[in-house]
Amino acid sequence: MLYLAIIFLSAFLLFQVQPLIAKLILPYFGGGAAVWTACLLFFQAFLLLGYFYSHCLTQIKSVKKQLGIHFVLLICSVIFLPIGIQSWDGFSQASSPLQNILILLTVSIGLPYFILSSTGPLIQRWLTYIEVGKLPYQLYSLSNFGSLLALISFPFIFEPLLTTSQQSLYWTIGYVSYALLIMTLLWRMSKLTLNIQNNKTKVLNAKKTHKKQLLDKFLWIALAMVGVILLVATTNAMTQNIPPVPFLWILPLCLYLLTFIISFHSPKWYVREYWFALFVLTACLALLMYFMGSQLDIVSQIIIYACILFIACMICHGELARLKPEVEQLTLFYLFMSLGGFLGSAFVAFVAQNIFDQFLEFPLAIISVFVLLALSIYTQKGTTVKTQTWLVASNVALAISFMVGLSYLNALFVKTNVASDRNFYGILSVKDVEVNNKVQRRLIDGTTSHGTQSLEKGEERLPLSYYRKNTGVALVLQQLRKLRQKEDLGKSISAGFVGLGAGTLAAYGNKNDNYVFYELNPAVITAARTYFSYLADSAATIELVLGDGRVSLQEQLHHSGSKQFDTLVIDAFSGDSIPQHLLTQEALLLYFKHLKDDGVLAIHISNSHLDLTHLTRGLAHVLDKEIIYVETDADKDNEHNVQWVLMTNNQLFLKDVRVKVYRSRWPTENSGEKNDIIWTDEHSDLMSVLK
Repeated sequence: MLYLAIIFLSAFLLFQVQPLIAKLILPYFGGGAAVWTACLLFFQAFLLLGYFYSHCLTQIKSVKKQLGIHFVLLICSVIFLPIGIQSWDGFSQASSPLQNILILLTVSIGLPYFILSSTGPLIQRWLTYIEVGKLPYQLYSLSNFGSLLALISFPFIFEPLLTTSQQSLYWTIGYVSYALLIMTLLWRMSKLTLNIQNNKTKVLNAKKTHKKQLLDKFLWIALAMVGVILLVATTNAMTQNIPPVPFLWILPLCLYLLTFIISFHSPKWYVREYWFALFVLTACLALLMYFMGSQLDIVSQIIIYACILFIACMICHGELARLKPEVEQLTLFYLFMSLGGFLGSAFVAFVAQNIFDQFLEFPLAIISVFVLLALSIYTQKGTTVKTQTWLVASNVALAISFMVGLSYLNALFVKTNVASDRNFYGILSVKDVEVNNKVQRRLIDGTTSHGTQSLEKGEERLPLSYYRKNTGVALVLQQLRKLRQKEDLGKSISAGFVGLGAGTLAAYGNKNDNYVFYELNPAVITAARTYFSYLADSAATIELVLGDGRVSLQEQLHHSGSKQFDTLVIDAFSGDSIPQHLLTQEALLLYFKHLKDDGVLAIHISNSHLDLTHLTRGLAHVLDKEIIYVETDADKDNEHNVQWVLMTNNQLFLKDVRVKVYRSRWPTENSGEKNDIIWTDEHSDLMSVLK
């Protein structure tokens, strides 16, 4: 029972800390989906280290030495408690985000996470010293069940009910409990007389061990690697257009773990022929989703991607379960699997980011499943030669067919591209499209347009899309200028913009205006300067600040005081949504510190999947600010409805004739359906704003 409790609790804590620590560091790195990808790389790397340590430790012939070494490391891990974000001051926004995340996570949770990651294979191997000849692979299923329970409970119990500080405290208490259980086990094992060499001899005599071939070991790594690539790629696809909140991290990870539980619990659940037939269907669906998935609503996207991931991982992990070795190679098997997982995360984080300018790892992973399934079938016995030949040939033929189809469709997809760039923050494309017989250039982040400029002669300086005339931000910039002139305060405007896009808002700048743009992604700055002319054509003085808008504003407040903006515009989108840390009570307090007393805060809330009206209204009320909702309908030249909210206590602005028109236009269809919502840095819930 003690073995079961330790394995279950270690797995629970191991996966409970993943979404918690990722959420804690999210605001420091812009709140994008790439933060979770970087965190997965860290988790996979430390899982590999833990499994390597377990394998090396169990090669020591003296059990007492094994116990002593692990006891010392366990005591040292307590030094890292309590968990939390440590030593942030040493990092720069201009340096590598991936490197910073890996260092920050290592400093914050490194040794406790390492000890937890080593527990599963280590305890299973120690159990074979006592129960000689017993295969403990079902304990691996129990371990994954503990992990699954931790993930499921996080978004539905811990996140809604507890602040992040409380969650960190309870996790620390859980780790101390785990350490006490491990110490108890070490003490009990030290009282037993165990001889590893004799146990190995008994195992070899009891059951002849099948020596795995080199191809089998390659498949241990490759199947695990492709499974993780599918996990990360699917998560990226799900979070392209909505904030990368824990629930959307956890769902794919839960499905990934569930396939491990099913595959390793009992061989009867994985019937290769049935899962192969299902996979062929979902592979076709995956190819369509890669090119057309963004056109579906978010619920449909999540369901379809979840099905694709689950069936593909059932193939990978079902084949892994068929390839598992005898007990003497147990830690080596887990080590190779964890190596595959690490290589999968590293491939997405390093290789794919540098060699692909699209998320090609997703369809390529689907094709790889066909290839690996063919190899796995070839190496294993248990099917007739005829069936084996048919399955191998079918998988090879399907892999080739899907590769040809991917190449053809992708050529059509990118034919309008002027340029494309991929970095830590995602994929940025510049496309020329024709609308009403006029050519427009668009900046696309993932699948969402972040700025449009006409290429027609004489229309280059005209602001389009979300920033066109009669939108909320245009109203603010134009009316503030008129009010300043009316009050004899001069015509110039000082404005801050969190989010650059194509630089469209620079078109509103006049001589002597001072416009400061805060932009997280350096590729956006390059694109705005190279492929769009709004910044170069603007009469205003333009300043570009690289880094997360909120972090940059906080640093400026600390070092040089308030910027005293007439208006501050929050337009920093990750895909189709504003990162959560930019819409908390603390964030808005910071914004108003940088505004003049009569300044106006403008927040762009256009969104396909989230209703941010009740959130922004709740924040306005708690800050005692007047709020105005400005919606601009789509027309023949602009395909988007645009929603902005304006917050201010500037009575002259509020009483302006043009502004008064909108004061009674709050969306009545949403009134009364929900209470006002307030997010804080300690507590925010995406579920509360889903449409």
